[in-house]
Parts: sequence; C-alpha cells; structure tokens
Amino acid sequence: MANFSPAFIDALLEHCDLVRLIDSRVPLKKKGRDFWACCPFHQEKSPSFSVSADKQIYYCFGCHAHGNAIGFLMAHDRLSFPEAVKTLADEVGVALPEDGPAGEQESLRPLRAILEKAIGVYRSALAEHPPAQEYLRGRGLSEEIIGRFELGYAPSAAGFLSQKLGREPSLRQQLLGAGLVSGREDGSVYDRFRGRVIFPIRDGRGQAVGLGGRSLDGHEPKYLNSPESALYHKGRVLYGLHQAREGMRRAGRVLLVEGYLDVITLHQAGIDYAVAASGTALGDSQMEMLFRAAHEVLLCFDGDTAGRNAAWRAVQTAPEHLRAGRLLRLLFLPDGQDPDSLVREQGGAVFESMLPTARPAIDFFLEELQRRHNLAAEDEKALFLHAARDFLKRVSDPVLREVYEQRVQTLCGLAPVARRATSRAPRKATFSAAGGRSLFKTALRLLLNFPEDPAWQALDRDLLPFLFDRDPMAEILAEALDILANMTHLSSHELFAKLSVLKHAEACYALVMSDSGDEEGQVLMRLEISGCVARVNQRLAAARSHFISRAADQGGLSALSEQERAEVVRLSRRDRRNGVGSE
Repeated sequence: MANFSPAFIDALLEHCDLVRLIDSRVPLKKKGRDFWACCPFHQEKSPSFSVSADKQIYYCFGCHAHGNAIGFLMAHDRLSFPEAVKTLADEVGVALPEDGPAGEQESLRPLRAILEKAIGVYRSALAEHPPAQEYLRGRGLSEEIIGRFELGYAPSAAGFLSQKLGREPSLRQQLLGAGLVSGREDGSVYDRFRGRVIFPIRDGRGQAVGLGGRSLDGHEPKYLNSPESALYHKGRVLYGLHQAREGMRRAGRVLLVEGYLDVITLHQAGIDYAVAASGTALGDSQMEMLFRAAHEVLLCFDGDTAGRNAAWRAVQTAPEHLRAGRLLRLLFLPDGQDPDSLVREQGGAVFESMLPTARPAIDFFLEELQRRHNLAAEDEKALFLHAARDFLKRVSDPVLREVYEQRVQTLCGLAPVARRATSRAPRKATFSAAGGRSLFKTALRLLLNFPEDPAWQALDRDLLPFLFDRDPMAEILAEALDILANMTHLSSHELFAKLSVLKHAEACYALVMSDSGDEEGQVLMRLEISGCVARVNQRLAAARSHFISRAADQGGLSALSEQERAEVVRLSRRDRRNGVGSE
C-alpha cells in the first residue's frame, strides 16, 4: 500500500475545496454559513448532511457520517485510502510525491493506455464477428448491456492484436507488460486471448486493469484472465465494481457471484449491485472491498457440494471483517442453477425473492462444523468447541461474538457463558450533540471554532486528567489541546484533519457543526473564550486541590511530596479567596 507523509496529506487537504468536491457528486444548498443536502450515505427525506466551507469537514446529523475530503471519497466513491488520495490529488492538481506512488503511476500510464486501446480493438472486432454476437444474444444480453460492460471479441489469429496496434519494439513491451500477449523463446509474441469473448476488467475507479476471456471454440480453459502484472492483481479486484457503484449505494448491499456473465445478467435484470471475484477465491482484500462498498454483503453460491465447499473457504476469511454494523450472509441457489441461468429462465424478480433466504455466515459456519463432528461423542464435541471458539475469537464485533458464544455453549449442552458484569459499574456519560453543554463542552465548542485564539495558551491542560472520570468532555478537550500544542499553524481546518483519526472525532464533528449561525454569532462566541478559560482553570484547580486533600486525609501529609504539601496550602488559600467550588 502506498505511504503518504502527514505533511503531504495536510498540503493536499489545504488545496481542496470540500464544498466543490462534494457538490460535484451530491448537489448542495447553502443555509446559513454551511451547505446542506440529503445524506448520500443513508435514505432520508429532509437534509441532515452538512458541509462546512470554513472547516472543510462534513457531518450527517442522521447517520453521523463525518470526515474530510479524503474520508468522503473513500465512503462515497468506494475507494481505498491510497486511491482516495490519488483521486483528490488529480482533482485539485497536486502532484503526488515523486519518490513514491507518482513514479509508479507514471510507469503504469502507458500500460493502461495500451490496454484501453486493446479494449477498443476487441469491441470493434465483436461488431464484425457474427458468431460472437450470436453467442451473446443466446445468453440473453441486450445491445445496451453489452455496451455498458464493453464486451468484445478476440479473433483466433495469433497476431491479431499486434497487427492492429503496431509491431514496434516499444509497443511490444507494452503489450507484454499489460498481459495482452505472451512471448516465445525466439523473441516473437502471440496474442494471449484468441477465439474468446472479451470482458474488460476495471477497478473501483473505472481504470482498466485486465481482461477476462470466454472460449467460443471449445478450447480450454473455458475462462482465461490476464496474468498477474503491475496493473492486474486478481486478489485485489472485483469485476463489475465500477458499474455497481450506484446500485450498491441505493440498495445498501453488495452481492458477490461467481462469474462475469452472472454479474452482467443480474445487472440487466435490474439487480445492479452484483460483482464477482476476478478468477480467484475470495480473499481478505476483496472482503474488505465488499464491506467498503456496503454494510450488507451477500455471497451467492451454487447449492451443490462444490458451492458449499466454496462457501466454507470464503467464510474462513470473514471474522476479522465482521465489525459492528456489518452483515455477511450466504445465499445458496437450487442445485444446477447459477444466477445467470436462473435469471434467464425465471426472471430477476424470482432471484430477488430468494435474497431474504440468505443466512448469516456464522450460522453456516457452525452448522457446517457441526455436520463434520459428532456432538454425541465427547471427544468430537471437544474438537468442535476448539474450532468454534478459535473462529469466534477472531470476530471483531464483541456483541456478535458474545451472541454466538452463547449459541456454541447451547449446542454443546454446556452452561451459558457468564455475561460481563456491567450493571453495577457506573457508566460514563456518553456524548450527545443534543444534550446540555457542560463547562468543558462549552470550552471544546469554542476551541474547535477558534483554535487560533491566544487565550487557550493560559489553560492548565496538564490538570485536565483529574476530571476525565467526571466529565468525558474533559478528555476530548485534552486531546484537542494536545494536537494544537504540536501544530505550527493553528486553524480549524488543520485541527479537524488531525482529530479525524481519534476515537472522539464524531463528537467533535457533531459539536462544531451544530454551530451554523451568522457572522455576528461567531463574534459573540469568540468573546466568550477568555471567561471560559478562566472558569475551566478554576474548576481544574479545585479538582487538583480535592485530589491532594483526599490523598492527605487517607495517608497523612507525610504521604505527599513537599511540592504537593505546598500546593495544598496555595490552592486552599486561592479557593477561599475566589470562592471556588460553588459552580
């Protein structure tokens, strides 16, 4: 994965106009100081998605989605972090670092160009080859869907592509690098794809990375893919992902099927959130890509033994990806059917009616594991328990893990797992944007809006940990102040770029985006800062004094250091003088 320095990311975000970026994908309307739209990440009728031009952040008051420009591209365009950085750099005209991904991209550019030319050549060849057209019509594909997925045809001639694209040595190297031709020992080359219908393979950004070919003349293998290359890594590609982007966003789910024609037939039937693994078993990278695309992932398999074995292998990669809010389910089709044949014979509505029968992946795992062990035999029951517990330990969502731990205990006839004691322990208050503002919440709100104000330098931030247990806002305020202490240029924009990776980021985004008043309101807010800092310092001093006094009561003054004894006296005098403790 590409590495980008924090300095480069900061500079990239500084060049970005978040309002313009989001407006190009989700039309925004200005209201007050901010811009609003219906959220692109959940279904809603009235706008709750807010974008701040000043702070270059977005926040949804409905689903709590939040972030900066890079985070938006990752969520909306279904991109990985490096892909989002590259996309943003392209859009704002910032060059990528020369010693890293930029050099790599430069070397890939001619390979992508030759691959795009090959796709065009194969599409033209399809128009001139009636048998290939007849094959696709026989599979029920319309001209519109053939064009959408850019299907083509590779004639049987071994030198067809070289003749069309040129025989110069430089072009030959590009053809080899893109996996379009193979080399012979004598230095000559021949087309890799011959006598095949061509399926262009694109990544999530729509860039061509490889080809798939389906044999028409009976030659094996029936399906042939591009070889692994600088462009094409089959374990990191999902066929149809680019075409399925809008469908996945609308449906809130993604459906993984086995073959290219399964994907195309489903899209033609209106099930336009289908993708396929690119000629490989489902791996970790592809599983994470699926969950980046939608919170609900459906894996579709044939109902025969081969299909169940494939499902078993796929589920082995699942636990670490099962975080809170994610659903992974398995759909098994009737024996002898695949999505392509079922849709062509019975229609897309019948296929969609089967989707509710999809079963949770862990249910399938436990049932399959149980089928492989005789739980009536104690020794095999122990083997079952070992395997089930090892699998569940890897599940990232602790609540989901606990639910299935109870299931395993029940299956084995054991006492239920003791639940973690939580009722007697006092629960810490959680942040609510709609709740009342404590003193520290007010201070955090002002800090997030005006981090450059010099009054913050007077706040005794080293004393904040004394109040972490009483007020969670104190901990968040401390995090923000620590970030500011290490920043050379103080601005809300840069502060939120740093806050975005912290656990309390959502609370900060919600708090600051609640302040969408006019300029006069901003001026009045700024006037509150000095008084707020003074009150915070008084509260912190009182907390520190209380802590030291309690320590002295429990262990005597001898338990305190000389500095702490002096501080008891000093703070006690100041408290009496200022009347601290009544607030």
